[in-house]
Amino acid sequence: MHTNKVKEKRELKKLKQRELAERSHTCQTTVSELERGVRTPWLKVAEKIAKVLGSTVEDLFPNDFKDE
Repeated sequence: MHTNKVKEKRELKKLKQRELAERSHTCQTTVSELERGVRTPWLKVAEKIAKVLGSTVEDLFPNDFKDE
């Protein structure tokens, strides 16, 4: 299970999952799975979601995209 801040940031922006999915050009299922931590996003998807939420990939997904 992956922990991230997608749901927290989405709710701060007062967006529904569907709205975040539309604005980031992904599907609602992906957003839901990311929020529940059952999926790790591809970097491009993470970048799009971060942009919509006014955040960074590193902030949203602190354990998934670390510099090695």
